[in-house]
This record gives sequence, structure tokens and C-alpha cells, in this order.
Amino acid sequence: MKNKLRKIHVDDIDFFWRVVWDDDAANGDFLFLRVWIAGHKAKPWITVHYQYHNPWFFYGEIITTPEPMRQTHFQLNALMPKQVAEIIRAAMKWLDKEYSDSLKIDDTRFHVDREGQLHRGLSKQA
Repeated sequence: MKNKLRKIHVDDIDFFWRVVWDDDAANGDFLFLRVWIAGHKAKPWITVHYQYHNPWFFYGEIITTPEPMRQTHFQLNALMPKQVAEIIRAAMKWLDKEYSDSLKIDDTRFHVDREGQLHRGLSKQA
């Protein structure tokens, strides 16, 4: 996985983002999305924990699982820029409610559930 920062422009604000493996995940099936506000790279603005079953790591389990169960058990969709923008917008709404500051830089932790919804705190499944 490339470790470069990617730039994204959301609601007239520039952000940088990167995806890294969660080395502490028991099965290696969780990733972190880290997002920085442009010009504030000292620490991430938000860190988002989400599940992703890399087909190269889980190939055996994926091909032996019946199709209906495969779709409900495995998270096979990689994180795309459109989803990153949606996560950033959801985090801005959440932080605006919690701190009255949607751009508060505090490395706030979130996780994305299986339905794609953003929640406060890290995932308890890892």
C-alpha cells in the first residue's frame, strides 16, 4: 500500500489523506484513514478506523464462502476519494455539533460501520 498523502478539496477546504494498515488488528483486516487539514500537518485532524478484507490476504476464505454470505461477511470495497469526501463532511457535522468547530484539530477518532455510517470512537471489532 502506498503511503503517500493524497489531496482532496471538500466544501472549499483543502485536506490531505492517507490510508495505513492497523498493525494491531488481530486478522489484519482493519485500516486507518488519516486526514489532515492543509497547512496543519503536525497531527491528523481525524483518524477513521474501518474494516477492509484485502482479497490478497483473504483469498481462501473469500472463494470458499457462498456468495450470499460473502457479501455480508467481507468488506471488499477499497476506500475511494468520493467516500473520503463523504467521511470528511460527516466528521465536520459531528465536530460542529460537539465543539462548535468543524475544523478543530485534535486527531478525533471515528469508525465506519458495515453500513458506511460514521461513529465516534474506534471500532470495537478490531
